[in-house]
Amino acid sequence: MNWTVKCPHCGASNRRMAKVCKHCGAALGAPSSESPQLVAPTAAPLKGRTRRLTAPGFSDLPRGALVNKRFQVLQVLETTEHLNTYLALDETAARECLLLESDDPHNYRSEKRMRQSDLQHPALIEIYDACQIKFGDHTRAYLAHEHPLDPVAPGNARAMTVLQWGAQLADALAQLHAKQFAHGDIQPATLYLSNHQIKLGGFAHLADYSPERGAHDVQQLAHTLQQLAISPGHDAPEFAPVVAQVIARARDQQYREARAFQIDLQQALDALRHPSKITTIVGRLSDVGMRREVDEDALLTAEIIQFTQAGYQTIGLYAVADGMGGASAGEVASKLVTEAMARTVTREILAPHFAASPAALDYANLLRAAVEQANADVLAARTRAKTDMGSTIVAALLVGTVAHLANVGDSRAYLIARDQITKLTKDHSLVQALADGGAISEEDARTHPQRNYILRNVGDKPQIAVDMYRVQIEPGQSLLLCCDGLWEMIRDEQIRAIVNRHSNPQDACRELIQIANENGGDDNITCVLVRVEGA
Repeated sequence: MNWTVKCPHCGASNRRMAKVCKHCGAALGAPSSESPQLVAPTAAPLKGRTRRLTAPGFSDLPRGALVNKRFQVLQVLETTEHLNTYLALDETAARECLLLESDDPHNYRSEKRMRQSDLQHPALIEIYDACQIKFGDHTRAYLAHEHPLDPVAPGNARAMTVLQWGAQLADALAQLHAKQFAHGDIQPATLYLSNHQIKLGGFAHLADYSPERGAHDVQQLAHTLQQLAISPGHDAPEFAPVVAQVIARARDQQYREARAFQIDLQQALDALRHPSKITTIVGRLSDVGMRREVDEDALLTAEIIQFTQAGYQTIGLYAVADGMGGASAGEVASKLVTEAMARTVTREILAPHFAASPAALDYANLLRAAVEQANADVLAARTRAKTDMGSTIVAALLVGTVAHLANVGDSRAYLIARDQITKLTKDHSLVQALADGGAISEEDARTHPQRNYILRNVGDKPQIAVDMYRVQIEPGQSLLLCCDGLWEMIRDEQIRAIVNRHSNPQDACRELIQIANENGGDDNITCVLVRVEGA
């Protein structure tokens, strides 16, 4: 290995056998075997995956560099005097992330504490790692978190959307406080959107929790919600009176706990939407397709709809699983996934929903736990059978008009309105990664020869990363869950037209599968269509 030695005069690196510094010309003296001051190798022994340092500079990492044996640098996004920002690949979970590199080794200590506390919430930016790494006499701080994130601009969202965000953020604050943290710096600049999900970041001012700091967090959140809801040309947010009263109480620090603020916000929103007058109509269908002999897909629908004098109370679980691994493997995996989802959700969510206050249930984390249980079941069966079986999963837990979504693989969820279709989930596939990097277009991904290469699936590893989403479904809108056998064969706008053409979701499912087969039917085709209606 080609070690270097530092010049005692200018600090520059020279070859160990050099007698004169090539930078300042000072004598280096004869090489000694006692204790020369060694710094990082001048050549990377791992072909570009080790950082090349020049003392005392702060240069950016080369493409392909590996940080903490986990994060591979894909692209340099921004460099400043003291901070570098990279697009990186988290090799342990096959997902892209944002990697920050600071020359201040004391940075990202708050994020490291959060990571160590195992704090996770859909409305908090997910921290993948926070660490310090020493290179010779230089120490750098690194932070890796989820990507992409879009800043939230004040005045660009409807008041109702802002209130939905507020309820989610208040719920996140409640969990943050439960872990004995106070945020301390909630403002519009610390909010981001990721696949329609609001995210709170900006953890540099994280402090130990106290009731006073907790109340201050709630006050800051209320003030931020007001700023976000002020539309152009107005000097005040357009909140309904019932909501304005809740916001005013929070700004006056009348809430000592974030949970109380979250419950009041959610109840105010529920009163505005009248969820007691909402019901669902469901269609479901699976087909082997035109080129396969075995249908390796599975689907699941389970609903409890109660009607009393108070109105309807609706909760439903819907899922599509696309098995892989060939005959006697793929169909086994998808069956295990749907069975585990049904078993876990029935025990942990459906029954408790009617036995306790719904506000006391953490639906998103319970749905995540159901997918994790499905992963454990498939992995155990895969190990016993010595196959490579696995499955995708896209699942929706509908509570009133709020859908909590879980996704692993390339099965998708769409929200369909009369004039718009929105893809809610992001594929965990090679072609999606290529499209994100600009190598191919989203349209090319449908026909790319490697479009079936999945980066993440249920049953592949003991630990599984589950993407979670939350979406509000208004009366007249539909939620479509489907495998790639459907969306690869039919363009999104055609899907929207077919769904809106039929008053009965089951008829829409039949036509979707018919058109997919007419367009080639290259794979099994499965869909679940949930339409929300005014009761």
